[in-house]
Amino acid sequence: MLYRPIFITATNTDIGKTYATLNLIDALGKRGLRVGVLKPVETGVVEFPLDGKLLLDAAKKTNPDLRDFTCEDIVPYQFTLPAAPYVSKDRENIDAKVLRVTFEKIAKVSDIVLIEGAGGLMVPIEKDLYMYDLIDLFDTKVLLISHSKLGCINDTLLNINFLDSLKIEYEWCVNLRDKEEFREKTLPFYKDKFSKVLTLQNDLEEIVERLVVHADTESDPI
Repeated sequence: MLYRPIFITATNTDIGKTYATLNLIDALGKRGLRVGVLKPVETGVVEFPLDGKLLLDAAKKTNPDLRDFTCEDIVPYQFTLPAAPYVSKDRENIDAKVLRVTFEKIAKVSDIVLIEGAGGLMVPIEKDLYMYDLIDLFDTKVLLISHSKLGCINDTLLNINFLDSLKIEYEWCVNLRDKEEFREKTLPFYKDKFSKVLTLQNDLEEIVERLVVHADTESDPI
């Protein structure tokens, strides 16, 4: 793998992690990169992991070396109950070593690996393992997705402050589903607080430029 992996998280569930990851797969593929994908845990699985299948199908279009990979290869832990992994897994143990081995298998056939979390940063996986711990486990850059509805200021600042407190490298952007409401109720504060506010819909290329770095350097290679 030539580039540091990217961990895609969000301020909560159903914010747009999969949508963002699919857009990143497409953008990186257009740059000639073989994209690998990993969804360490998916809950609410009935016949197959819906998010995992979407990610794998999209990644295969950029990475022919994934042709023999299945959903089981990129979603090592799948549970039926749509809840936090700690609850959904019941008595099964989610082993960080298994996650690492799965990641390395994907990384061997990829230029860059996108890792999609479940829910938000503080979602429990095990009693002493939370979603944000995967950032360190895989040594990733981080993309935080925020929503655009009323209340997003609080959600965004809480997550940013948490990442800052852990000294985690990250970029953040808005999934702009509520354009008019966002412009009226949120953008005035964001303009005063931040030098620039990126959205998935308008700034995907800049997001990619900020996120993609060589595995052994912080300089932008593309």
